[in-house]
Order: sequence, then structure tokens, then C-alpha cells
Amino acid sequence: MGKLDEKKIRTLVSTALTFGIVWMYAQIILSFSVFNPVSHVMKDYSITDFYYQVLNMREERDTSRIVTIVDMDSLRNRADIAYVLEEILEQEPKVVGVDIKFEGLKPEQPFGDSLIMDVARNNSNIVFALELIDDSYDGSSYNEVRHSFFADSLPDVKEGIVSIPFDQYGGQKRYIEIGKKVKGQMMPSIVKRLSDEYAEEEIMPLADKTLKINWSPIDFRVIPYDSVSYYSEYFADRIVLFGSVKDDVDMHLTPQGRIPGIKLLGYGIETMLKQNSIEEVPTWILWIVSYLVVLFTRLIFERYDFFVKQRKSAMLKIVLKTSIIKGLIKFFWMAAIMYIGYLLFIKYHLSINLAAASAATAFTSMADDLYDVAYNSIFKRKDNV
Repeated sequence: MGKLDEKKIRTLVSTALTFGIVWMYAQIILSFSVFNPVSHVMKDYSITDFYYQVLNMREERDTSRIVTIVDMDSLRNRADIAYVLEEILEQEPKVVGVDIKFEGLKPEQPFGDSLIMDVARNNSNIVFALELIDDSYDGSSYNEVRHSFFADSLPDVKEGIVSIPFDQYGGQKRYIEIGKKVKGQMMPSIVKRLSDEYAEEEIMPLADKTLKINWSPIDFRVIPYDSVSYYSEYFADRIVLFGSVKDDVDMHLTPQGRIPGIKLLGYGIETMLKQNSIEEVPTWILWIVSYLVVLFTRLIFERYDFFVKQRKSAMLKIVLKTSIIKGLIKFFWMAAIMYIGYLLFIKYHLSINLAAASAATAFTSMADDLYDVAYNSIFKRKDNV
């Protein structure tokens, strides 16, 4: 075997070994309980979080032209809620999503119950909240469905799931459900029902699946419940979400920070209607791309070392060989790779996580040493024999 062939094999095999080293360290972190917080952060992190932060640095944020939110604030009396709903409907929205759970009759508010039921009976463009109860606290076994108190009396009333899967580690919410099968019955999420009503067609088939939310920053216009008529221009032909913006119990950690559940629904609706859900690159493609990134990184530094050797100035050679210069080259190379990933994210909504490739570039020297030890142990011993 020629020296050139040996060098090529060494480069290819050592590049593969870098990922083996990364995998070994990852297993160490994931296996020991002392690293539990670290491992959770690693599992919860996505490269898209970085992209969202870049987008957040823009001076201007778009305001949704699809969703308007009405904040119920401290409103609790059902009669008052019914009056606000009627006022919202007078502004001629396309559809209204009520993120308020009307569980059971309230003996102390019979008039309010009656008004809410009348609103539900007389308006077909309202979707009410449907709650799923999960006693397992991990989203694996919903065993109870809680309808609005008037659902049995009004079989044509529209309901949609508002329950958000429980995360026992409090991780970031990245997905919204399209539907959920409970006790053999498929139920749509409120996001799907509102999106379909708005588009006047089925956006995507009802299935027990989730949709990965596009968390690109967007603002939602929030109207106080007592100012609906004053801001009437933000209601016509839109989806109006009516619920609480300030309920501490309904706050969720997302790539856009802590936001109320009603805004999370807004992001889900925007994603479904715009069909810009984030798509993960298949694992096999990700590994090929990661391998090529590390391989090209090695080739760049091989050419760089050759370039340095050709310099005649001894002082220039010393400067070019310093870790600072090499570190800057690696930094700008990886920044270019990240920028390409960012462009793919912006244009095609693709998520390419090159964390493994970035980590692997740090272990190229260790991989070379491992290859040399293994090669010398196997082939040099044969030569001696």
C-alpha cells in the first residue's frame, strides 16, 4: 500500500473515530446520575433555539394578521364571559376559539350558564375547549375527557383539545397536537379545528400526531376584554382566541421564553395555516453531513499546514502555527457551516443539528492518536513476524 493511500485511509478512518469518541463521552454524561441536569439540557437543546435567538435580534417583529387574542383578565362570571363573547362575535371574526373550560353547571350562576349555552347554541363559528386528563403525568395515558357542560345537550357544538402534554422535567414546548385518540375515539385539537374553520378546508388529516411548532418570533395583538368594540378592526375575518394571558398556572417554557398557553395556541395556528412546521433532517442524512463537515475540516487544516510549510519566513511560520490562528480559522469555518444551516432553516424550515460535528472537530487529534496506536499494533507486529 502506497503512502498516499495510507494517508487517505488514515484520514477517513480517523474522521469516523472522532464520532466514536463523541459518542463515548455522551454515554458517560448520560449514564451517571450526577450528570442528570446536564443530560436533560443536552436532550432539550435544539439548534433551532440558536436560530430563533438570531431572529429575535431583529429590530422589528411581525404582528400576526391571522390571530387576535382577547384577554379575559380577571373575568370569571359566566354571564360576563357570555356578554364579551357576544361582543366579539359582533365584530364578525372568521372563527372564535374559547380557551376557557366550562366544566359543570354553577348553581350560583344559573343565569350565566344559560347565557353561555345560548351563545353556544346560536353561533356555529365558536370552538370551545376540550380538556384531557392524564393521571400518568407523562402524556402517555389520557383516561378522562372533560367536555363543556352544554356539550351533551348541543351535539353540534364544536370542541377542540387545549391540553398540552405534561413534561415531568419542565422542558421546552416544541410541539402541538393535531389530534389525540382517547378510548378509541379520535379527537381534534383546538388548533386543528380553528385552522380548518379559518381555511374552510381540512389543512391536514386528523391523526394522533403532533406538529413541530415554528417558533420564529411573532407578536399577537392582545385586546382587553372591555375594549373589544374599540379595536374592532383587528377582529374581522380573523381567528380570535379568548382566554387568559396572565394565568401563572398556564405558563409554558418555549424557545421564545415563558409564554401563556393561549399564545402557544396562536403559534400552533400560525404554523399549521402557513404550513411552515420545522422538519428534522433524517438521521442518516444528518450523519453523512456531519461526517463530511469533519472530513472537510481536516482537509482544510491539512492544506493549511502545507501552506505554512511553504512560507520562507521563520517568524511567519511560528505565527501561523499558533493555536490562536488555527482557532480563528476553525471558528470562521464552523460559523460558515452554521450560517448555511441558518439559511436552510429560514428558506426551507429545515433543522440540521451539527452539534455532533462541532464536537467531533475537537477530537481529531485524539482520533489520529488512536488510529496510529491501532495501526502500529496490528501492521507493525505483522511486519516484525
